Amino acid sequence: MRLLALLLALCAISAAQAQQPTAATITAQRDSVPTTTIVPVQQAPLTLRDTISAPAPDSRPMNHRQRREERARRYAMTIDSLVATRSFAFYPTVMQAVPDGEIRLVYADYFYAYISPVDLEVHLPLERGAMRQVSMMNFDSDRIENYVSAKFQTQWNISFSARDDGRQYDFSLMISPVTGQTELTVEGPDGAMRYVGSVGQRSRER
Repeated sequence: MRLLALLLALCAISAAQAQQPTAATITAQRDSVPTTTIVPVQQAPLTLRDTISAPAPDSRPMNHRQRREERARRYAMTIDSLVATRSFAFYPTVMQAVPDGEIRLVYADYFYAYISPVDLEVHLPLERGAMRQVSMMNFDSDRIENYVSAKFQTQWNISFSARDDGRQYDFSLMISPVTGQTELTVEGPDGAMRYVGSVGQRSRER
């Protein structure tokens, strides 16, 4: 009987040990732990477009005719911007004494008239005397008077006056934003001169 009781006790102990959970030891190495790197992503700004009331932009490339029209439109905008700033330069290519002087071509690139809201610089060829000898109109003025500009259809008309050593000069400009042709008339003590050329920005000291 004692042997039987001993066997039963051993069986009970074995069964209790089998029911207990076993703990497993896991050793994790440092290099085996995955790391997550967060990379910031810069997104493009969101553009909202009214697709109901506004027409969709034409993504088709322009043909030759459209490109020519676009160049002409941008050129006219450039002329209008120059006139609006009241700061531009006139470069002559043709000169003539008014009313019936000889038409002369101007090849020298150092002739110009620079107009700005605060000063006027004039360096233009000039015909004087009965023999129509060519000389220089060369003066600066720090005051422009009676400046008026107005656009009629496709032409700008600008007029103003300035003084040099007490002598008055009256200027009149006609500028075409379509062709770029500019006609400048200067009336001074020695007579009147008409110039044909173009307007643009003052690119360098002359």
